[in-house]
Amino acid sequence: MIEQIDTDVDRPRRMFRTGKVWTGPTAKQFDAQLSGFSARARTAGQAIMDELRQALSRTPSEVTEEEAASIKRKYGLG
Repeated sequence: MIEQIDTDVDRPRRMFRTGKVWTGPTAKQFDAQLSGFSARARTAGQAIMDELRQALSRTPSEVTEEEAASIKRKYGLG
């Protein structure tokens, strides 16, 4: 997903930077903002994936039947 976001933002950013879409001081400000938003999205996405990997690494691959029943009750699974 992170790569998809990068691709989806990078394509219009490259087109924008050709100078054929918009030029001038306001365009330069917009370009800086777009680059900032792209970097924030990439950083946030990577942080989410890192946190998910950590959570998964702490999750046992197997549990007892009693633990499974407890987990089902805890999360309302049925």
